[in-house]
Amino acid sequence: MGRHRVAIVVLSGTFVLDLAVAAQAFGRRPSVFAKIRHEPETPYDIVLCGPTAAPTSLGFTIGDLSPVEWIADADTVVVPGLEEPWAPQDPTLLSAVAKAAEAGARLVSLCAGVFVLGQAGVLDGRRVTTHWALADEFRAAFPRAHLMEDEMYVDDGQILSSGGMLAAADLCLYVLRQDHGQAYANDVSRVLISPPHRAGGQAQYAKATTRPLSGSLSPVMHWLIENIAEPLTLQQVAARANMSPRTLERRFRTETGDSVAGWIARRRVERARELLENSNLTVTQVAYAAGFGSTQSLRRHFVSRIGVSPRDYRDTFRSTPEQSRTVGRPQQGPAGTPACDAGPDARRPGPFSFMH
Repeated sequence: MGRHRVAIVVLSGTFVLDLAVAAQAFGRRPSVFAKIRHEPETPYDIVLCGPTAAPTSLGFTIGDLSPVEWIADADTVVVPGLEEPWAPQDPTLLSAVAKAAEAGARLVSLCAGVFVLGQAGVLDGRRVTTHWALADEFRAAFPRAHLMEDEMYVDDGQILSSGGMLAAADLCLYVLRQDHGQAYANDVSRVLISPPHRAGGQAQYAKATTRPLSGSLSPVMHWLIENIAEPLTLQQVAARANMSPRTLERRFRTETGDSVAGWIARRRVERARELLENSNLTVTQVAYAAGFGSTQSLRRHFVSRIGVSPRDYRDTFRSTPEQSRTVGRPQQGPAGTPACDAGPDARRPGPFSFMH
């Protein structure tokens, strides 16, 4: 039946990193691969398809590209991200992608490459992802697709898509795992010095947008942010807004699309992320400073919204002198007592509000 044919699409503004990851994952194996596995040859035939010459995102041009018509006969079509994904693409290219889909080809988009698939008309009703920062633009352009912006990558059968930049490696390794097994994907990951699978999704990398607070509830929202570390009840917030709790909930959902408790929890998670990245507070101290009141509550909300634990998040985004200490040496608190990051859950005295 012949070898599996992979068409990698190269367009004006293609991200070089996405292109390199795809070419390395499916293309010719480097010489060191023979030291890892007695299968030095790639199981794929890859072809770079695009215009006669395509200037990349870094300014240099890639030439000697195969015609875009070749895409229609590929077994797998890979579309790397590109600098201006919303720009209209050549109808000939889009037709070739659509024909490949009709013929049953697997379509793999990396980062913003999913916009090209959307223009080809193959995403209606499909679950996909893209770079978290492009979520608004994607939803506006392709409202019939189901965007899962927090996911590192999404497998929707014929359509596979990855989040931003280096998530391309996660998806390509996943495809190798599906095609040739876990051991093969693991060995390719050893060449890349990249984990075969990363925990969590894009939510841990997305930066919270700081949109100006507006609307009739903006004074209450500012007050909530200023007092985010305090125990807050719906009754307290309603009294501050001079409304009944029921009216406040209704107005809050109208203006923010979220409940009062949900909005506060989101802001507390954002505050916890800032403290985990930029402070020396212990995880327990972060829980109190962000208003969760307990390490258990912080962890529950953090894992639900970010996909990883607070400690794993800190290990990823902050390198501190703590990490070079002797393993097993207890961390000392301000008064010389061991800190309780990993100890029993600590709680504030007194009643605990529904928002925790």
